[in-house]
Amino acid sequence: MINKSYSQGYKDLIDPKWEKYYDVNPSGINSNFNGTDFIKIIDLVNFLPRRSEIKGNVNLLKQVLLSFDFDTLHQMSMDGNFYSRTKKHDDYYLLYNILYNKVEKLTWDKYAPYLIALMAIDGTIKL
Repeated sequence: MINKSYSQGYKDLIDPKWEKYYDVNPSGINSNFNGTDFIKIIDLVNFLPRRSEIKGNVNLLKQVLLSFDFDTLHQMSMDGNFYSRTKKHDDYYLLYNILYNKVEKLTWDKYAPYLIALMAIDGTIKL
């Protein structure tokens, strides 16, 4: 469950539909945010970096994830968890399918907290 004590500015970003969805169907990112957890999602959806210094090099992306310290991975989990619940959820889905290997909407909804964090690492979105 996401921290409900956001300031009003952040509360305005949250979409009640996605807030409810992830409260009922948690992605697991709150407790599963090791580098290996992100790598499982990379392999599941065949995520291939497109825009950053690691363009096209999924093994380098995996090395980066495995080298991140706990605080960095925890921040990624908090960012992914928050932004998957915002009014930008569907925009991020459309952008993901334009830039990366297409995923079905149900797959996106389930793994958006991870995929949004990966998109940010890749430089596709700014969080």
